[in-house]
Amino acid sequence: MIYDKFSQITDDRIVASLIGMPKAKFTALVKVFESAAQAIDRERVEKGEIKHVKQGGPKGYLDSYEKKLFFVLYYLKTYPTFDVLGFHFGFSGGHAHAHAHIDRLLPVLVRALTSLNVMPERTLTTPAEFSQLIDQYKNIAIDGVEVACVRPQDETEQEKHYSGKKKTYAQIPRNLRL
Repeated sequence: MIYDKFSQITDDRIVASLIGMPKAKFTALVKVFESAAQAIDRERVEKGEIKHVKQGGPKGYLDSYEKKLFFVLYYLKTYPTFDVLGFHFGFSGGHAHAHAHIDRLLPVLVRALTSLNVMPERTLTTPAEFSQLIDQYKNIAIDGVEVACVRPQDETEQEKHYSGKKKTYAQIPRNLRL
């Protein structure tokens, strides 16, 4: 499994390219991640979503909080398809997504990062909120992608959505053509 190779890496540049942070921060985050997972499990029991927190039983591929945290960080950093993700971790693509991995681990990571007060702001509703964040942090990063949309039939609506680009495909350099 990929985690076994990861656990042997000492070069922080490679670690950061896999999970987005150096190994020391990863190690510190594991404890907070574990606490967040246990708190979510307790809340699920209290709400009646589950009868009890699983203990014992067969060990899965992600049998430690280190492996679970690595799994979710690796997914977020490299963004592979679920089939590729499953291949790297030893289970199916469907299992990687829905079977208690990505769907369960993302909220745990969000809670852990929120408890450390390092969760990025993602719910801006007004330009004023955006201005406040710029004033507060001075340096921000925006990850944006232009996405094609269905062309409206109404001419005034077409003008609103026109990006200024004449073609929706990229030119392929001659040396890369087949």
